[in-house]
Amino acid sequence: MISRWVAHATDAPPRACEGPAVKSTVAIEPSEVIYTLLGVRPDGVASVVDMIPAVSLSVVRRSAEALLREHQSCSLVEVWRDGTLIDQLARLPAP
Repeated sequence: MISRWVAHATDAPPRACEGPAVKSTVAIEPSEVIYTLLGVRPDGVASVVDMIPAVSLSVVRRSAEALLREHQSCSLVEVWRDGTLIDQLARLPAP
């Protein structure tokens, strides 16, 4: 199960990063907002990172939910924009 979102304030898009761990390249328009999704394990280590351009927070939330489903080692997904934590999506403990 997935918990509800916790909203935080922000204004500017994050900067793109490059490196050997990047799986694909996406052309980013200056007007696009880029969100960084961090899949965080229970020990606090961010073991999964995904950067996505999105036009709405609902698109970002769907991507974060998919990331949480795909990576069972992650206990939560943090959504960042320009160095500011926007939202968190946590996996609920098993009953």
